[in-house]
Amino acid sequence: MLDVLIVSGSKSDNEIVKKVTDTLTDLGIKYVAEVASAHREPEKVRKIVKSTGASVIIAIAGLSAALPGFIASLTPAPVIGVPVSAALGGLDSLLSIAQMPKGVPVATVGIDNGQNAAHLAARILRAGGEYTRIPRTYAEAGVDEKAIEESLKIMGDYVRESFQGSLVGHDYGHFANTVQINDDICLGMSTDGVGSKVLIAQLAEKFDTIGIDCVAMNVNDLICIGLDPIAFVDYLALHSTLPAPIMEQIGEGLLKGCQQCGIPILGGETALLPDIIRAAQGVGMDLAGTAVGISHPHELIDGSAIMVGDAILGIQSSGLHSNGFTLARKVILTEYRMNQLLPWGERVDNELLRPTKIYVNHIRSLKENGIDLRGIAHITGNAFKKLLRLGKHRFRIQRLPDIPPIFSLIQRIGDISNSEMFSTFNMGIGMVVVVPDDEKDNALEILRKHDETTAIGVVEESVQGVVDIEPFGVTLE
Repeated sequence: MLDVLIVSGSKSDNEIVKKVTDTLTDLGIKYVAEVASAHREPEKVRKIVKSTGASVIIAIAGLSAALPGFIASLTPAPVIGVPVSAALGGLDSLLSIAQMPKGVPVATVGIDNGQNAAHLAARILRAGGEYTRIPRTYAEAGVDEKAIEESLKIMGDYVRESFQGSLVGHDYGHFANTVQINDDICLGMSTDGVGSKVLIAQLAEKFDTIGIDCVAMNVNDLICIGLDPIAFVDYLALHSTLPAPIMEQIGEGLLKGCQQCGIPILGGETALLPDIIRAAQGVGMDLAGTAVGISHPHELIDGSAIMVGDAILGIQSSGLHSNGFTLARKVILTEYRMNQLLPWGERVDNELLRPTKIYVNHIRSLKENGIDLRGIAHITGNAFKKLLRLGKHRFRIQRLPDIPPIFSLIQRIGDISNSEMFSTFNMGIGMVVVVPDDEKDNALEILRKHDETTAIGVVEESVQGVVDIEPFGVTLE
C-alpha cells in the first residue's frame, strides 16, 4: 500500500514539494507526487484522489488554497495542507486551509513548511500502526511462505501434467528445469526477479546494481542443476517511461552481470503498466529476467547422487543478495535513514544495494577440475531450507564463518529468532556445494581462488529432509 500521496496545485510549488519528498525519503516512507489544480483541473484531482491507495494525503496550495479542502471532501483519508507564500506572504493560503467547514477536516502546517507536513504524515502513519510494530517474521512483514507453498502446489499439478511427451530433466520445484532436445543436449531455463530490492533502489535513487542482481538470481539457479548459462533476456515493467540516466544504470548492471558469466543479452521486453506498477518514490518499476543454459544429459545435477558422509561446502555471499528485503527493509528503516552510516562504517543504501554474487565461474572451475558435484543449492528465498531440495538427508551444519554484521543488525532491531533468520536470509552463505569427502580439500582449494569458502558440515542419514544448524540450535524441515 502507498503511504503518502502529495498533490500540488502548480509546478511553481516544486520547491515546497521537494521539502516534503526529501523528508519522506529520509524517513523511509513511500510516496507519489502529482500536480493538479482544484480550480483548473477538478476532474483530474478527483481521479487522482479516488484511485489512490495512500494512507495520508499532503496537499500544497497557495492563494485561495482550495486544493486541500477539495481533496478532503473526496476521501476519508487524513489530509495535511501546506500553505504556500504568495501575494499576502501566504497568510491568505494559511487562513483558507485552516478554516474548513465542519465535516471536512484538514490539518495545517506553517507557511511553506513542507518538512513538517512530512513529519506529521509519519506520525499519522505510526498512530495507525503502520510503522509502530517492527515485524519479527517474514510473514508479519507481508510474505507468508507457507501460503505461497500452498498456492504453488496448485500450479504444480498443471506444470507436471505439461511434462507428458517431453524429456523433462527434473521434477517441478527445483532450482530450474530442462528439456532434452537430442542425445547430447539438454536445454534449461530459469526465471526470477529482483523483488522488493527495487524499492531500496528507488528510495536511494541508485539503480546501477539491480541489473547484476537480476542476472545473478537466474544464472545461479541454472548452475544448481548442472547447466552452463549461455544467454539472458530481461523484462522491465514500468509505471511510466524511465529517465535516461536510470535506464543507463539498469542497462549497465545487466551488462556487468552477463559479462561476469560470459553470456549475451539477447533482448527483452519493456512494458508500460501505469495501472499495475506503483513506486516507493519516483518512477515505479519491476525488473525480472530469464536465463538459458545447456548441459549434457549425464551432467545434470538433482541431488540424487548425494551420499552419507559427503562434505557440505559454503561459499560466502556478498550480503543480503536479493532475498528477504520485505522484512529487512521494514526492520532497518525503523532505525536508519538511507544516507546514514551503519556501525561498521558503510552507508545504509550501499549495504542494502550490494549486488548478488554470481557463482557461475566458481562451478565452472570445479567442473573443469573434475570435482564430483553431487548437489548444489542457491541460498535464496527460504534460505537454508533450500538444501531440502537436494533430497531426504540430514544436512548437518557444524560450523559457519562469521555472520556478516548486516544480519546481526536486522536480528537485533527486529528481535528475530535464529530459526526465522536462517529461514529468510543467507546469513553469509550464498551457495552450498556437496562433494565427496575425499574431494573436499581439492574443491576448497579451487573455490577459494574465487571466494572465501568453508567446509560447513556433513551429510548424514535421515528418513526425511532436515537441516540442523548446530551452532545456532536451529532445525529446519
